[in-house]
Amino acid sequence: MNLEQIQEKLINDFDFDKVLEILTKLGENFTKDDLIENAKNLIKTAYVSREMDDVFFNAAYLVVSRTYYENGFVHYGLNFSIDIQSNLEFDLKETFSHRIVSEKEFILREELSNLLEINKAKYEDEKDEFLQANISKIEEILEILD
Repeated sequence: MNLEQIQEKLINDFDFDKVLEILTKLGENFTKDDLIENAKNLIKTAYVSREMDDVFFNAAYLVVSRTYYENGFVHYGLNFSIDIQSNLEFDLKETFSHRIVSEKEFILREELSNLLEINKAKYEDEKDEFLQANISKIEEILEILD
């Protein structure tokens, strides 16, 4: 689908009248045309975004999302959202000494550690220079990951 088709489908299926009713009760002053124009712009922003991860863009109580799925399709969503929240910030007594590790990085680190152990065990038997070079390189890579 092209941009115009996506915009038309999402906008035609969206209940802007219900959104206007809610916004009016909240004392907000929007027209249906304002909301439709905001929706079109948000959909365009999601459409042209080069991110391959999920993207979310919002303006004037509207939120557009785009998600790619591995089985070859894309999902666009247009939502009305009122965000009520509470926030708190404070200094930690101690800072984090580690960073969050992705699942792929964890698996990579585990596989490299296993490969290192295999090379070390084989080096004990054969004392081969190639194995020593492998050990050094794997240790260097693991240090970079840490």
